[in-house]
Amino acid sequence: MKRTIISLVAFLIICSFCSISHAKELKIGCVNFLQVFNEYKKTKDYDDALNKKTDEKEKQLKDKGAELEKMQSRLSVLKEKEKEKEQLKFDQAEKEFQQLRRQSLLDLRKERDEKMKEIIDDIEKTIKDYAQKNNFDLILRGDTVLYGNKNIDITNDILKLVNASVKK
Repeated sequence: MKRTIISLVAFLIICSFCSISHAKELKIGCVNFLQVFNEYKKTKDYDDALNKKTDEKEKQLKDKGAELEKMQSRLSVLKEKEKEKEQLKFDQAEKEFQQLRRQSLLDLRKERDEKMKEIIDDIEKTIKDYAQKNNFDLILRGDTVLYGNKNIDITNDILKLVNASVKK
């Protein structure tokens, strides 16, 4: 009985070593997504374009604000009857200004969100294609990994690929 149990345990140990020796080694990569995002040419180009649009909107709002200030300064020197009419015009212009400011912010935010989604999708697709082409089993986001061997860092490879895709 004792011999049977020992034989069974020995058999199980041998079987476990056999399965370990046949196990496939995982190929793991690590990407610093934030670094790729920040150094991606498309991100930089879009940031420049967004800054120009923001400057244009701010100039437009500043001009409209200056018009409102002129209207308000004229109100103080008008007579009562004229003042009431001009006050209505001023109130309407102020509402339009507030609406223009809100709409400008919403438009810029919506455009930024759409572009960021497009950029993130581009990077994720590039990572997926790279992983499939190079037989990776697992790609980790490097900005959340506490320790990793430098050999598994594929950030520069991904960065080269996404920037090459912009030039096409």
